[in-house]
Amino acid sequence: HKEQRPRYTPNPFHAESLHYNAQEDYYVCPMGQHMNRIGTKRDKTASGYIIESARYKAKRCEGCPLRGSCFKARGNRIIEVNHRLNQYKRQARERLLSEEGIKHRGRRCIELEAAQPHSFKWDE
Repeated sequence: HKEQRPRYTPNPFHAESLHYNAQEDYYVCPMGQHMNRIGTKRDKTASGYIIESARYKAKRCEGCPLRGSCFKARGNRIIEVNHRLNQYKRQARERLLSEEGIKHRGRRCIELEAAQPHSFKWDE
């Protein structure tokens, strides 16, 4: 959970850090510009699983003072977001940070440590 570490500072230009308006389906860049949805990208993994990513594009990046920090490509910035994956990550984070999840994580360290010494040869 890198977000919980004291030295962690989120990158304000990553797609995860941008504000998302779910009702109207757009992102807002750090300069306050709307990034509207332009389509859906479908990729197929080697195992045959189909990944759907929504694509969002900014309108005017050419005069932006943050452009050098935001992205390096020509034209306007395009981000790809897998909303299903983000939902699964959010659910996993909520479960891990719940009271029961913290209890399970605490037990996991003890259980693994107890089982591990049996896998080594100590009498060599």
